[in-house]
Amino acid sequence: MSTLVLVGATVHDGRGGAAQVADVVVRDGVVAAVGPGAAASVVEAGRASSALASGSGSGSGSVAGVEVVDAHGLEVLPGFVDVHAHDDAALFRPGGIGPKTAQGVTTTIVGNCGQGVAPSAPPPSRPSDPPDRSLEQYSLPVLGPFPDRRWATFGDYVDTLAREPLGIHARALVPHAPVRASVLGMARRPADASETSRIAGKVGDALDAGALGVSLGLMYAPGDAADRPELLAIAREVAARDGLLVAHVRNEADGLRASVDELASLGRESGARVHVSHLKVTGPRNVGGMGAVVEHLDDLRAEGLDISADVYPYDAGSTTVASLFPPSTADCGVDSLLEALGDPTARAAVLAGLEQPWPGTALENQWAAIGPARILLAGFARPENAGLEGRSVADIAAELGGDPREVLADLVLAERGALTVIVFHTDLEGMRTALAWPHTLVGSDGLPRESGTVHPRLYGTFARLLDVYGGTGPLAVLTREEAVHRMSVAAHRRFRTGTSSTPVGVVPGAAADLQLIDPVAYADRATYAEPRCPPSGVRGVWVAGELVAGELAGLAGLA
Repeated sequence: MSTLVLVGATVHDGRGGAAQVADVVVRDGVVAAVGPGAAASVVEAGRASSALASGSGSGSGSVAGVEVVDAHGLEVLPGFVDVHAHDDAALFRPGGIGPKTAQGVTTTIVGNCGQGVAPSAPPPSRPSDPPDRSLEQYSLPVLGPFPDRRWATFGDYVDTLAREPLGIHARALVPHAPVRASVLGMARRPADASETSRIAGKVGDALDAGALGVSLGLMYAPGDAADRPELLAIAREVAARDGLLVAHVRNEADGLRASVDELASLGRESGARVHVSHLKVTGPRNVGGMGAVVEHLDDLRAEGLDISADVYPYDAGSTTVASLFPPSTADCGVDSLLEALGDPTARAAVLAGLEQPWPGTALENQWAAIGPARILLAGFARPENAGLEGRSVADIAAELGGDPREVLADLVLAERGALTVIVFHTDLEGMRTALAWPHTLVGSDGLPRESGTVHPRLYGTFARLLDVYGGTGPLAVLTREEAVHRMSVAAHRRFRTGTSSTPVGVVPGAAADLQLIDPVAYADRATYAEPRCPPSGVRGVWVAGELVAGELAGLAGLA
């Protein structure tokens, strides 16, 4: 591997301090030196100057095996960490990680919302029987198509992430749903004592294999059926290994505080460190409520609970269409939803349930809270539905002349439940309040699908955070230095992605996970109308010293 030298950049090392103008020297995938004049130890100043292209900052050259990039006027940042990713399957699909590396993400943490691709469903008992794809079908709108391979245990999946060249560092949380399904299938009932022991044992084995912690998807089937004994058994496995217990809590609307308290109680009783996924407050009734939530989080920390959170900087979320329907429709995954919508009597009851709270459950009814005009549909596969892509349910229903609920049900049946939704339910000022909390990190929650409409967070989260909410702009709540810190070094430390002795950031001895940006041209370009737009001004992104994205990668024929 050749030596890379970035000359004269403004370097943000990711530790939160002031930037410095310096050279960065990379050897064999590791940062070897950072400082003014560090390039002189690698190439003679005269020969380096002759190798640099003329102009103000995009030139590069090669001298005796040394790749030299003139970075004057540019910024070197550490690679970003997406602490809430759904790249579990996309890692194995061509182009699947492109939206991440294009925005400077060099480490992706998967297994979130309790969903994942491993352990794989067991093979059928008889060769003539079809494989059980219930959980795969349920998770398809979030994870995209599963790879054509199997992992008998989650430890096998962790080993694959460590061994195979993926073009990005991938670390994993143990997803609760497939582990639970390996014991109970998609059954939405409490586990008995024996089943709880088996689930906890599988979690412990996965943590011992190198998983960072566990993610609970308490809003999604089948994890929403887990009772406290099961969740506490899992939390104790996490605490015993000092991992992180992460949760998509049950309710982010009226029941947000109670849902946070459920997670907090698991951490308090087990001793586990805990983390709230994509902290937000949703629904019109809850606008302005994030301040009280943050105060409560501070109170929990003051009581001794080690709790943190992550956010994405948007006013809409995105999830599976099945989550719009009452939880009783998920007893057998997507199949039970389709069965209910296909039966006239059951369908009438299900659609009536869209208009009122769901008794006996803590889950939120997003349809009742925000209505069909604020819910967009995406992921259509049938050609005749292509023109509906990215449009609201209300808009589609008006065109078709039908009741929005009936139209939604018909489309879910036609597309076999494999739709995603983009839901405009988030208090944007509440997001800024959550982001300003000192213990908040950044996760995209991007749903990686290579076709159709996607939420712009898949392509723009990190650029948007730095471009809009970090710095001196009117919406900024973090300094530029703090924003970079949250998205890099702080994330590595919270999730413990490496060993305690391995440095992270743009410092000697750290892996050369770097990005080079033009601060003048740098901007988030992804919008709801045009989401598949990577940020502008990204000159290069390196993963362990290998150029993987950016304008320089395009010049090298790598993009």
